[in-house]
Parts: sequence; structure tokens; C-alpha cells
Amino acid sequence: MSVLLDRFYAGPLKGMERKLLTWDQAPKTAWRATDLFSRRGMAHVIQHYGAEHQHGDCRAVMSLWSKYFLALTTYTGVAHNLLADRQLPLDLSRLGVVLGEDMLIDALVVEDTSTPLADTRAEARFLPLIHDTWGPAITCMAHNSGIAPRALWSNLGQYVDYLVGQLHTLPAAQHAAEAGEQLMTLRKLADGQRNPLFQPVRHCKNAEGDIEPIRRVCCIRYLLPGLGYCGNCPLACREKPETQSPRRVVNG
Repeated sequence: MSVLLDRFYAGPLKGMERKLLTWDQAPKTAWRATDLFSRRGMAHVIQHYGAEHQHGDCRAVMSLWSKYFLALTTYTGVAHNLLADRQLPLDLSRLGVVLGEDMLIDALVVEDTSTPLADTRAEARFLPLIHDTWGPAITCMAHNSGIAPRALWSNLGQYVDYLVGQLHTLPAAQHAAEAGEQLMTLRKLADGQRNPLFQPVRHCKNAEGDIEPIRRVCCIRYLLPGLGYCGNCPLACREKPETQSPRRVVNG
């Protein structure tokens, strides 16, 4: 890991480096990502993680569960991408995941170290993550729960936006922050496809005059018993008080 990444993980995301394991470090109970992101794997998630939320709406169960996977792949994969210009091997065909007893993802398991990016343009540097990691995972989660894919892409976009904001606090990471920021301004990617991370968050001034991020798409967590609207919900009724916050969500 580069010095810059060490500094980064020692700051706003302290401890995230421990969320990345190699297969020889992983417990024997680690899942292959291709097994987890399958019809059977998603049914297992909905059944067991859903029990944590009184088997509420399976779309909301999947949305809440997805945040842990999307957060970890952002704070490891995107961090390496932006800070070191390197690509971690996070494509689902090579990735593993460690699940806790609550079915939430505790760590990612990779085969080997990162490799230099083939293309560092903002419209190209994230294509492997979009096509080989997030895309198939989000398609699988949506297909097996009924949630709209755009809600899951919005979950992801929130973490990318948060990461870029944290990079802006590091003097040595301004170039990386600008590259991440540019990604979210592009309507299309280098392959000509629509950018699913285009403007995922609006930054608006609240009643106190502070700037706060507002999601463009609701994550529908409010459909689960005991949970309210998240702090950056786009719904007009988002000011209703929450009764409980989801456990262990990274900034979500």
C-alpha cells in the first residue's frame, strides 16, 4: 500500500485497510462472490439478513444490505484507483467476501495485489469496477429482490461522493479528488454507455445555511420496521424523525 493510502486509511477511513484480505488470510467460511451474487446466494441473504428486520420488504432489505458491499468496494477499490492509479482485482469472478454472523460483509478477499491502471482518464478509469464488479452485483441484487437498479446505483454514488469529499481534506490528494469529482459530472463513459454514477448527490444549503448532500434516489430503507428516513433522503417527508439507525453502515 502506498504512503498516501496509509495516510488516507489512518485518517477519515481508519481501519479500512483491514477490510481487504488475500485468500490465504481469509477464513474458510469466505464466500466466492459469484456464489453470493447468485439466485441462491441472494435468497440466503434475504432470508437471514431479512430476519434482522422482521422479514420486511425484501427490496428494502436488499438495499440496506447492499450498502456494506458497495461501501467496501468504494473505500478499497476507488481509493486505490484514485490515490495510487492502480486497479484492485475486484471483479466478481475473482473476488471473495467474508460474511459476519449477521450476514453483513466484513471484508473483501482478493487473489493478488493491484495493477497499474490502463487508462487514467476519468471516463475510463472506473470501467472495470462498473462492468465487472458493481454492474453484475447490482443486476443480481435487483433481479432477486425487485428493487430498482437505480436505487442501488444511488447507494453506490453516495459512497463515491463521500469518498471524494474526504479526499478534498487531504492536501496531497487534490488531484485524486478532482478525478473522482469529474467522474460524477460525466453523462457517458469512455465506452459510450450511460454513466450510472452521473450526479448521484445534490449538494444543497439547509435551513442553517450549511451545505448537505441529498441523494437523487431514495434507498427505501424506511419500508423496514423500526427504520426511518436517512439523513439525506430526497423525499419531501424526510424530516420525519428516525427511530433507529442501521447497524454498521459506513456513512449510510
